[in-house]
Amino acid sequence: MATKLPKPKRKLTKKTPYSKASDEEKITRNWRKSLGLFERGEYSVAILRCATCVELTVNFAIRQELVTERSLPLLFVDHLLKDSNGLHNKYHRIYLPIMAEYDEYAMLKALWKTHIEPINRQRNGVAHSGEFRTKATAKKVMADTRAALIEILHLYDLGDDLKRFKE
Repeated sequence: MATKLPKPKRKLTKKTPYSKASDEEKITRNWRKSLGLFERGEYSVAILRCATCVELTVNFAIRQELVTERSLPLLFVDHLLKDSNGLHNKYHRIYLPIMAEYDEYAMLKALWKTHIEPINRQRNGVAHSGEFRTKATAKKVMADTRAALIEILHLYDLGDDLKRFKE
């Protein structure tokens, strides 16, 4: 009779509760979730999660600019973000006007047209019309999402560790 080997002890790591996670952690967790959903064939849900990633990234960038760079109170900035419901409003009514004074403004304006707006359009079709998306559409959204995340996060010296999307 064979003897049972003792079960290896799992290293217990406490994951920060989502509500207490930093913006960077939320972006990373949502991006990983997007990748997993895509790999499991949950294309429509992956698109919703991608849009969440982009919105979290824009929230992060706005907080960086207003709280860290301009020393505005965090509660005030969070109130602005809640009042500017949706990715379009946050990007166009808060983030782009803030960034107008920087050299990166033209790149950020183009980023909306090339990557973020298509993500937002696909997300709205799923969320508001109950539409389903194909693998090909989700693949494009995944690539656009990673590109948008990298472009914005690199402005703040982040994003290098963001897991690649394998097409």
